[in-house]
Amino acid sequence: MGARDVAQEFFERMQAGDVDKTLALTAPDATVSLVPLGVHGSMAKEGAEYLRALAKAFPDLLVRVRRLFVTTDNTAVAEITIDGTQADDFLGVINQEKHFDIDQGWMLQIDDSDRITAVTGYWDQNHLYRRLGVKRLDKITITAR
Repeated sequence: MGARDVAQEFFERMQAGDVDKTLALTAPDATVSLVPLGVHGSMAKEGAEYLRALAKAFPDLLVRVRRLFVTTDNTAVAEITIDGTQADDFLGVINQEKHFDIDQGWMLQIDDSDRITAVTGYWDQNHLYRRLGVKRLDKITITAR
């Protein structure tokens, strides 16, 4: 399949909200780092939790791959934009049915068997909170119960 195709498939499955099929692209011991959230661990646990929360909160999620290239060490580097309308609580922010769009950077390390071994995601968390209606970032008051 190739690293570029694997990465493209990862984002297509992410958009579809199909967490199990997204995880099927990863190696059993794949790691995840969601840097803005301070989440580092296994893709099977922490990565799955994030993807499930994202799919639940944004059932109309759209993932647009803006740029995608593969490095010589088989790391797919992608600049994506995700957008959707909030339909459930997400990352401690209660649902206000706000539409959001946010640019993100993702790196997917892919082995010779076309399995993802590491996932790293970057984005501006403050921008995300503002899009979801949080007014004060020093004292987030719109939180889940």
